[in-house]
Amino acid sequence: MKRGFALVPLLALALAQGSWILQTLIPETIAIRTPTVQIGFDLKDYPPKAFPALYPATEPQGGMLPVQVYSNAPGTWSLLLQIPDLTDQKGLLIPARQILYRVNGGLWLRADGTPQIIYTQTGPTPGWLELRLEFALELLGTERAGTYSVQALVTALREP
Repeated sequence: MKRGFALVPLLALALAQGSWILQTLIPETIAIRTPTVQIGFDLKDYPPKAFPALYPATEPQGGMLPVQVYSNAPGTWSLLLQIPDLTDQKGLLIPARQILYRVNGGLWLRADGTPQIIYTQTGPTPGWLELRLEFALELLGTERAGTYSVQALVTALREP
C-alpha cells in the first residue's frame, strides 16, 4: 500500500471591507439654566425700627437662586443681570436701585435698571458652572402699600 500526499487546495480567503468617515460638529455654545421660581421678600417685621431697612430674599427657599452656565467657546463671555424698576398695578414704583444683589457671597451691588455684568470668564466652563445669586430689598420708608413685581433677566453674552 502506497501512501500519497493528498493536496488539499488552499482556499483563498476573501476579504472585503468598508470604511466611513465619522464626523460631527459640536457647535460653539453658551447656555444658561435657571429655576422657574419667584424671588420673594418676607416683610414680617415691617415696619422696621429704622429706615433704610434691608430685607433679604426669602424665596426661593434660603433666598439663594442658582444660575448655571455652560460654555465650550474660546474667548471671553459674560453674564448680565437686568432688574428694572418694580411696579404695581396702579403705576406705583420702587426704583431698581433699591434692589441689591450679590454673586457667590460677594459684595452687595445695586441694580440700576440696565444690564449689569455679574460674572466674566475666558474660555470654556468645566461642565455646568453654578453661580449663586442672592437679592435684598432696601426700603426707605416712602414706599406706598401695594404688590410690586418685575421680570429680572439674566443673559449670557460672548464677546466678539
